[in-house]
Amino acid sequence: MTLHRYFLYIIFKIVGVAVFVLSQRYAYTSLVHWLRGWKKNFRIAHAAVTALFVLFNLPLITFFLPLSLFEYVDGKIFHVIAYPFYVWQFAIFLTVLTLAAIKLFRMAAKRLYRVFARHAAVKKTIAVLKTTSSFQKFDASRRAFLRTGIVGISAYSFAGAARGIFERNQYEIIERKIRIKNLPEEFKGFTIGLMSDVHSSAFMTKSEMDEYVAALNALKTDLVVVPGDFVNSMTEEVYPFAEAFASLHAPHGVYGCLGNHDYYADVDVVAKVVDDCGVKLLRNDAVKIQKGNSFFNLIGVDDIRHRIDPNTYIESALSSAHNDQPKILLCHRPYFLETIDNYNIDLTLAGHTHGGQIVLAHVGDIYLTPAALVSKYICGLYRVNGSQMYVTRGIGTVGVPLRINCPPEITKITLV
Repeated sequence: MTLHRYFLYIIFKIVGVAVFVLSQRYAYTSLVHWLRGWKKNFRIAHAAVTALFVLFNLPLITFFLPLSLFEYVDGKIFHVIAYPFYVWQFAIFLTVLTLAAIKLFRMAAKRLYRVFARHAAVKKTIAVLKTTSSFQKFDASRRAFLRTGIVGISAYSFAGAARGIFERNQYEIIERKIRIKNLPEEFKGFTIGLMSDVHSSAFMTKSEMDEYVAALNALKTDLVVVPGDFVNSMTEEVYPFAEAFASLHAPHGVYGCLGNHDYYADVDVVAKVVDDCGVKLLRNDAVKIQKGNSFFNLIGVDDIRHRIDPNTYIESALSSAHNDQPKILLCHRPYFLETIDNYNIDLTLAGHTHGGQIVLAHVGDIYLTPAALVSKYICGLYRVNGSQMYVTRGIGTVGVPLRINCPPEITKITLV
């Protein structure tokens, strides 16, 4: 890892810890304030809550320890410690977000009330209304509802976070037919297995990867593609990946391209090990996928990172392709569909977004997820003019080892 990348890595950790600490502090002070209503038992409750917050925040210290130290910790012991920590931290974060939203709404309502209360007639009507027994009963029930509502929000957040941990490997197999113009007759019904964003790490172990590989092999697709993020951030994570994915096979080969997390590690080592295990990397290059006397171009580009012109990589890859035949592009990030459309590429296969990973809600193609802040392409099939792009939800996780309303995905694409 270069000095520049190491610096960014440390900054990322500091920001992450800061978010955790601030949300924990807000939750702790809010809970202590709420507990003051328990006058007789306040001291006991206060001590218990303090001990609980200290216990579940101690693991934050490990964020600044070298990851290599965890190689000496048994995997099961590591998970027993790590998963409750992530459930706690994420549940508290969700609760704080919800409470902050409620607080903002109340502030807006109070400001609106002050505006209306400036009018004498409205002010007099409100004053009279407050003296009625029906209003006082409503106000008391409203306050009770808010108190119990906070408990309900917290319980829902913890249940959702715990469920996200258990469901992070409950994958779905998605089957899609995608139309390719001028597809040679021999390739009609040709199948492609797609699996992205593996993120080999302590939270994606070899045994888990073995299960995904077995599931993808069972689909018996003609071709398999893995468009990037083989590791999470450390170079040594590539070795268990290679052991598991060495068993992946397809009649027309297994191909991949590099993702952004592969560049967080020693990318040259990662690329060599991945390539040697049987996942042939296309690094701004193209190959012919042949069937009988016909073929299509399978193109792959390296991760298009900050300050890199996507046209440079795409043009380099296309220089090895045959422009009169269909083109399928492997591109880890899904941001560049409009650029790709300029090159008459029929289909792009991408990942990177994890389908949002944490999806609070979605209606049609609209996803309420943090990933929507950086990409309008979250998951599924998108079209811009003559180009199409399929974005898979991937199988791994990043940041927190859980998924909410966003199961991992193994995709079987049939060309028609």
